[in-house]
Amino acid sequence: MSDPALPFPRNIVEAVVAEHGVAPGRASIREMNRIVNAIEARLGARFIRMEFGIPGLEPHPLAIEAEREALAVRRLGGVYPPFDGLPELKNAAKGFAKAFLDLPIPAECAIPTEGAMHGCFISIGIASFRFRDRDTFLFLDPGFPVNKLQCKVWGVRTESIDLYDHRGPKLIAALEERLATGRIGGIMYSSPNNPSWVCLKESELAGIGALCTKHRVIAVEDLAYFGMDFREEYGDPGIPPYQPTVARYTDQWILVISSSKIFSYAGQRVAVSIVSPALFEERCPALAARFGTDRLGHAFVHGGIYPTTAGVVASAQVGLAALLNAVVEGKFRFTDPLREYERRAQAMKAAFLKNGFRLVYDNDLGEPLADGFYFTVAYGDLDGSRLLDELLCYGVSAIALAGTGSIREEGIRACVSLTSLDMMPELRRRLEAFHRDHA
Repeated sequence: MSDPALPFPRNIVEAVVAEHGVAPGRASIREMNRIVNAIEARLGARFIRMEFGIPGLEPHPLAIEAEREALAVRRLGGVYPPFDGLPELKNAAKGFAKAFLDLPIPAECAIPTEGAMHGCFISIGIASFRFRDRDTFLFLDPGFPVNKLQCKVWGVRTESIDLYDHRGPKLIAALEERLATGRIGGIMYSSPNNPSWVCLKESELAGIGALCTKHRVIAVEDLAYFGMDFREEYGDPGIPPYQPTVARYTDQWILVISSSKIFSYAGQRVAVSIVSPALFEERCPALAARFGTDRLGHAFVHGGIYPTTAGVVASAQVGLAALLNAVVEGKFRFTDPLREYERRAQAMKAAFLKNGFRLVYDNDLGEPLADGFYFTVAYGDLDGSRLLDELLCYGVSAIALAGTGSIREEGIRACVSLTSLDMMPELRRRLEAFHRDHA
């Protein structure tokens, strides 16, 4: 880590931002990434990078060896993979669901996708066109901004409920009001939540499930951070507690299980969507016009997978299958390396709070937040856009909370994945300089 003078020259930072034609407060994650890269190149200085939610750990060697064998020995690179996935990954996902969710599923209900985003995209379409009278998709915000862009691609309207003001009975009451309109086809959320890191309680999941059953709405549960509520240990196969899920309370669900964070396997773009067995066999006449079939599970594969990617890279499927089988068999506990993010979050939060910042989403239904992949902070009376403008001059990057669908426009989202523990002294130095100049 370089040791540049602080703050960075404001005229240079502002010139680089102007060249990119987008204000930091309105920049997407990728746009902010490009802006920061350009500032680093112009100044020859390194940033504390908190804008990019990518894994900061190495993939397990098991996956790499499994992929090598798939290509060099099994020669899978020369054969198209099945649209609905290789049997070994489907069976591995079946075993994982039972071991870590206590959820029995047929292997056919586990469908590999090109990353979780691909699974979310198809799930949004399935939920939104399942019935002719549904035209809106609902999000529990804050959330991943790209999912709303996916709705735009489908031509689907969006609504949201912010978790800042709606937890427990308030959340269920707000959901009942929205779902009772008959407009909502699906609801999406992550738990732990990106970026607030609040985790839905069993009572909330039970309420969501009951409402999804009552109104025939599909809950699309984005399990990108599976097992990463480190207040509990979810990494032991077949031993409670199990990862909380709405699937215990309704049969109206699609679970999206990513490999990017829990296995640090982001570069291979492989995930698994698990469709509720009841939904998988459901016949929905309205789906036929857009997906070519009225059977929901068939629509997901042949109307969703086939025309978008025609399947998932075979070697990546083999690599993920090896990881899933290994954790089910107890060869390694996937949560152990992930606790590095917990340690980083604890150190980073302490540095921010010591220097005048405050948490925006500051509790989890009355309990302290877990320490994990993300957290949210604000400073004084600065809105998120102005706060980002200022932090860029101190070599710290993030994204505005407003861009995640949050109603809290004063905050920013911080990701811990690229800030290793040996970078904490430099983070503290930069935040101390920021606080000294802005207090």
